[in-house]
Amino acid sequence: MKKFFFFVAAALMSTAMFAELQVATFEDVTLPGNDTVLHLAASGDIVSGSFSFRQDVQDYGEWGVYYFGNIVSNRPGKTYDYYADSDKSASGGAFEGDNFVVWTNSYMGDDAITLQEAAVVPGMYVNNTAWVVNAILNGDGMSEGAFGANDWFKLTVNGSKNGEAVNAEVNFNLAEGTEYIHEWTYVDLSTLGEVDKITFSLSSTKNNDGGMTTPAYFCIDNFGAALSEGISNTKADVKAVKVVRNGQVVILRGDKVFNVLGAEL
Repeated sequence: MKKFFFFVAAALMSTAMFAELQVATFEDVTLPGNDTVLHLAASGDIVSGSFSFRQDVQDYGEWGVYYFGNIVSNRPGKTYDYYADSDKSASGGAFEGDNFVVWTNSYMGDDAITLQEAAVVPGMYVNNTAWVVNAILNGDGMSEGAFGANDWFKLTVNGSKNGEAVNAEVNFNLAEGTEYIHEWTYVDLSTLGEVDKITFSLSSTKNNDGGMTTPAYFCIDNFGAALSEGISNTKADVKAVKVVRNGQVVILRGDKVFNVLGAEL
């Protein structure tokens, strides 16, 4: 099984050093109803926890109004049948609770996440969207074929402080070869250091003359969480989280560690 490489070591430090930040769970964001998304009337910020999530609204006249950046969704299910299903996660819902964010790049506006004051952001949980999984398995309709052994789909995270880019970035493969993320997976962001703005970019081996053809979407939940947050230590409700520790993919479930075949370490 190929490894999905991302940084987690710093996330295993005490959560106390990040106590000043409130995790963005998006449960404090009101949506129009069940099985819906939050579309703003004009470009602006959606606030959850200690963070502001920019949504860029572009009115293209007869072509309609389009929404980019951070779209809060509570849509259930993981089946992709048509474009409206682009707001579903690959696992069929949020990491916990009901709400999560679907992020897509705004090429004409701002789609960043900002903090009022610079701080070290521990990390976040990410997932693919149902649309991305469909493109990986069945092709995207604009480039040749489904994902093969040499294909990949990558998330890159950058940060800045006081308008100056920090000298670090985080890279995480949302898909590598024929394997792909389809469950909520923790990505450590603490290696960026102190930041007051975080931006994302997506890249893929699937491209045509117009650019990347893999759908430029991914899901976010519990932004700003340390790894242990959201993982119950009770036997009744224990979430499992895939991480890379010392170069090996392991599964954390409460205070227990398992290998990918299910054997306790």
